[in-house]
Amino acid sequence: MKTSLIHKIILILAVLFLPAVVFAYQIDIAADNLEYDQNCGKISAKGNVVFVWEDRTVSADYVEFIIEEKVMRAYGNVKVDEGGNAVFANSVEYYYDEEKGEINETLGYSAMVFMRSRKMDRIDKNAYSINNITLSTCDLDHPHTYFKAKKGKIVLGERITIYNPILYVGKVPVFYLPIVTKSLKGGSGFSTGLSFTVEPGYTSEGGFSLKTTAAYGFSESMNLKAMLDYFGSRGIGYGGEFNYFTPTARGSIYAYNINDNSTGTERWTVRPYYWQRINNEWTIQSQAEFISDTSFNNYYNQDDWERTLNTLHSYFSLTRQDKNGNLMMLAERYDTYSEDGYEPTMIALPQINYSYYPKKIFFGMTHNFDLTYRNEYREYDPYNNPGNFFYKNTAGLTYNLSKDFRFGRRFTLKPSVGFIENWYDKDNTGITNHNFVTRYLASLNSRLRVNRWMDWNVNYAIRARSAENSLDVDSQNNDYGIETNLLSFTNYMYIGSRTTVRNFVSYSFRDFRYSDPSRWSPFITELTYTPKYYITAYVRQSQLLEPFKFQSMQMDVKIGELEKAYINFGAFYQNYEDASLIYRSHEVDNTFGFGVWLNPKWRLDYNIRTTATLDFKYIRLNDHEFRLYRDLHCYNLGLTWRIRGIYHEVFFKFDLKTNMPFSRQKADEQYREEEDIFYPWR
Repeated sequence: MKTSLIHKIILILAVLFLPAVVFAYQIDIAADNLEYDQNCGKISAKGNVVFVWEDRTVSADYVEFIIEEKVMRAYGNVKVDEGGNAVFANSVEYYYDEEKGEINETLGYSAMVFMRSRKMDRIDKNAYSINNITLSTCDLDHPHTYFKAKKGKIVLGERITIYNPILYVGKVPVFYLPIVTKSLKGGSGFSTGLSFTVEPGYTSEGGFSLKTTAAYGFSESMNLKAMLDYFGSRGIGYGGEFNYFTPTARGSIYAYNINDNSTGTERWTVRPYYWQRINNEWTIQSQAEFISDTSFNNYYNQDDWERTLNTLHSYFSLTRQDKNGNLMMLAERYDTYSEDGYEPTMIALPQINYSYYPKKIFFGMTHNFDLTYRNEYREYDPYNNPGNFFYKNTAGLTYNLSKDFRFGRRFTLKPSVGFIENWYDKDNTGITNHNFVTRYLASLNSRLRVNRWMDWNVNYAIRARSAENSLDVDSQNNDYGIETNLLSFTNYMYIGSRTTVRNFVSYSFRDFRYSDPSRWSPFITELTYTPKYYITAYVRQSQLLEPFKFQSMQMDVKIGELEKAYINFGAFYQNYEDASLIYRSHEVDNTFGFGVWLNPKWRLDYNIRTTATLDFKYIRLNDHEFRLYRDLHCYNLGLTWRIRGIYHEVFFKFDLKTNMPFSRQKADEQYREEEDIFYPWR
């Protein structure tokens, strides 16, 4: 039974008004039994004790206050709630005058971190020194992985830091660090602490392989990865990656190197990237691509979408954006691969672009313009005569003037006129000839709301090119100086709230001196069907009109959610007109995949891409990937079997979980670079 109200009042009066004034704190206490021994000046509370002082809440089996010594001791199932953190302990001793004390045999939990310590000594209001500490993201009494150190410091609600810790996997020490620190304010567990990945496997190109990655997060915004890989007969590769991210700046650099024994060459890549917002208007951004050969990613960086790189793009830009327009100053470089490796084929320094946003001027008319200047260092005739470079300066002005005319609520007419003025000081062979070329633009766009479920869009556009250094149209050229003369029609239909149909076709009025023009574009029909948020079907069909002939068909169906369970299917058929590709006219490219949690611990994913003839006389396997994932509480274990053409590999992936407890219930989680926090089976 809880202490009666009269006992609580008597106890509070005793604490406040005894001759020693006790501790000069008002303490509200509740317990099954309260006793005050006036002879020795001790207050004892037993059974379900709970007391509060200075925003601290302490609960225990037994608590005693010794007035003369000004000390409080708590024993048995002690819990201290302080600074937004809960600490469990066997015993607590606290001296009020000195505002110091110790907590013995502690267990604490905050911001996905579990802390176990033999003793904590209070050194400040919310700060404690900690001794013989174990730090882990595992919630078990005997964690699978943990850091162990003799000394450390914790500021409740702020940060925990331990010194000279050793990382243990089970009872095996595997790694030493001079310091480990972790914020107690929440956030992603991925970017802080040490994690590692081990991937033993076999590849058709080198035999047995072993990939290892160690990552450490210095803070919530900074992390570093180191990679050391063995590729069998190919050799040993190593690399690193550094990432930095804040709301106003982000940067990364990735580098990898291997002396490939199979090719007898050194293969490598370096990729730095940086972006920073200087203030509300100015930003800087840069990127560079350096790589030894075009097929490097096929073997050593298969996570990159660009499996073959024939062209490298590097740049640095300074951008100013305000309510009126956008100014960009840019330096960029393109390198193209040849027999002698990558060579620069175009360097622009400087390039200046300014875009003025559309603004109304008078009579409801809207205008906008773009200005550009570019100094290019470019290669002349790179295929037949490579290595000859020259500078070429270009400048341009694009101006548009338009106005919307509305006729009722259903019909809108928008005429537009403009011009493009281009200047360059050399032609493409490097011969100096300061030339101006003018292009005249005009268009008329109409939009008709036929009814509530159908819209028609009809657009006519014409663009004429002048002769060099003249305002007259270049009528002596093969195309008579007419670059565009096109009438297009688009039909939109909204069937219910889940189905959209789009039809598109155009007719060209252009003529040529030496060839017959192609008038009609293919008639394209697109259908998008989304009966549920987790079901999407897309169909695209293209039909030639002259001659009237089926051209292509594409279909994609997706059912489910990637992080839960899904099925996807795709097919593409193309009737090739090019004689060199006519042999593929009876082929269909297919994709099929599914993924599912077999139970709360097991995940299965399977994806395949094939090419087959319409009569199924043969089926060619292009990509084939099977993944199996097992949740092991503190670890992730995966198996991947991958085939790409003649290349195939199989490997296991074992790594530490980067956040506990593991959660996959994040249907609306936005894709991030560190998405393997949520989808480690990929």
